[in-house]
Amino acid sequence: MSTPALRQCVALLLLGLAACATPFTGPVVDAHAHYDPAGRLRPRSNAKAPELTEDMAQAHVERAVLLAVTPSSADSAGVRQVNDQLAAYVKAHPGRFLAIAALPPLDADALREVERVGALSFAGVKVSPERLDLGTPEVRALVARAAALKLVVYVEGWWPDAAYEVGKLALALPQARLVLTHLGGVRFPDVLVFRVLDLHPFTPRNVWFDLSGVAPLYVDSPFASQLRWVCRQVGVDRILFGSDWPLTSLEDAESSVRRLGFTATEQGQIFRDSADALFRW
Repeated sequence: MSTPALRQCVALLLLGLAACATPFTGPVVDAHAHYDPAGRLRPRSNAKAPELTEDMAQAHVERAVLLAVTPSSADSAGVRQVNDQLAAYVKAHPGRFLAIAALPPLDADALREVERVGALSFAGVKVSPERLDLGTPEVRALVARAAALKLVVYVEGWWPDAAYEVGKLALALPQARLVLTHLGGVRFPDVLVFRVLDLHPFTPRNVWFDLSGVAPLYVDSPFASQLRWVCRQVGVDRILFGSDWPLTSLEDAESSVRRLGFTATEQGQIFRDSADALFRW
C-alpha cells in the first residue's frame, strides 16, 4: 500500500473511532415505556406511573411513548378502563407522552376499541402474537382499520416468527406503520428479512424496530457486535430507543444503547430522529 493510501486509511480509522467515542447529547425520546399504574409488570419494584416523570428528568428523556398494561385476564371493560386511565395521564402531561392502547381479545370489541381510542387522540395500539394469530383475516382487518385512523401498530416481538408475520402485514398493508418491539427479541437476526425485502423496489418501508429489552440483554455479550450490525443492515433510521420501563430503568436502557458502539449520528437517529419521523410529534 502506498504512503498516501495508508495515511488515508489511518485518517478514516481515526475518524471512525472519534465518531464512536462521541456520545449523542441531545433530547431523548423513549419509544417503549409502560403505563403500569398497578405495578403489574414488577409488583416488587413499586415503580408506578407517577415516578416515570422523575426518572425521565434524571435520564434526560424529553418525551415517551406509553404502552398500556393490562392483566392477562382482563375483559373488554377492564381494557377500556386502563386505556382511559392512560388517556387521562397523557392529557395531564401535555407534550410529554403519546399513548399506545391495549386491545381486548380479538372479537368485535377489539375493533370497537380501535375506533374508540382513535377518537381519543391515541397514537397507536398494540397487538401480541401471544394472543392473536397475526396471519388471520381478522387481525389484518384490525391493522387496516388502525392504519386508516393513522394509528401506529406495535407488535410484541419476543414471540417466535414475529418478524416474519410483521413482514407479511407490512407487505399486505403498505399504508400501515408498524413497530416490531424488542427488535424481534432473542431471534433478532430474523429482522434481516426486512433487509432482503428492501432489495425489491415495490416493498414499503413501513416497519420500525425498538431496542427495548434486547439492548440491555446483549450489550455485554458476544452478540453485541451482531446486534449493532443487524441494526445497520435494516437501517438505523428505523431503529427506536425503548427503555421497557419499569422492567429496565431509563438510565440503564440508555447506557446499554450507548455502549453498543453506534456513532454519534446513529445515536441521534436512535434516541430521537427515528421516533420523530414515525410519530410526527
